[in-house]
Amino acid sequence: MGFTTEQVIIFLVIVPEIAAAVVGAVKWKHLPANLRPLALLTFFALLTELVSRVYWLLHVSNLFMWPIYIGVEFALLVWMYSLIIKNNVLLKFRWVVVATMIGMLTIEEIGRLGQPDNVDNIGRSVESVLVIGLVLLYYYTSFKEMRVLYIWKDPVFWISTALLIFFAGNFLIYTFANFSIKYSQQLSYQIWALHGVLTMLLYSTYAYGLWISPRK
Repeated sequence: MGFTTEQVIIFLVIVPEIAAAVVGAVKWKHLPANLRPLALLTFFALLTELVSRVYWLLHVSNLFMWPIYIGVEFALLVWMYSLIIKNNVLLKFRWVVVATMIGMLTIEEIGRLGQPDNVDNIGRSVESVLVIGLVLLYYYTSFKEMRVLYIWKDPVFWISTALLIFFAGNFLIYTFANFSIKYSQQLSYQIWALHGVLTMLLYSTYAYGLWISPRK
């Protein structure tokens, strides 16, 4: 039995996730404090991917894992950017924002108990907007303060650019995710294949950013 292009893309998503986690593990001792949350994210993402594939092989829905992953991912990204940007407001309220996000995800998950096949699009969309906001704040402070002479040599620049592309695409994908599932299985496969491409780009950039990161 052959595989479709969409299925191949989705299967290959784990490759850059493994690469990013391996680089994070190898470089861990030498990573600056502001990039360690990202390394932790690569470890958690790989674990989540492996567990979700086990559920998939057992023909059991793995959608319940989405809010858990979103909550942890968002917390680690907020932590990372609070250490990078060092904005007083962000440092003061970062965990309040994270707790609010987790509370919203919990409420939405409770509301989805009777709809196990629906994707958590609200939580992912809100996360997308907030992370894009963090990325734009990073760009603003970096260009205003000129912290790095050659910004393209800064690993955070590449990581932030990948996050901007990923979450901008994610916002559109999750807006139409549940509609596509009900409208057309083929359209749903194509949308998730696009999500897979964006995920591979993101984790490839994570691996690159962690690899070129300066020693602490």
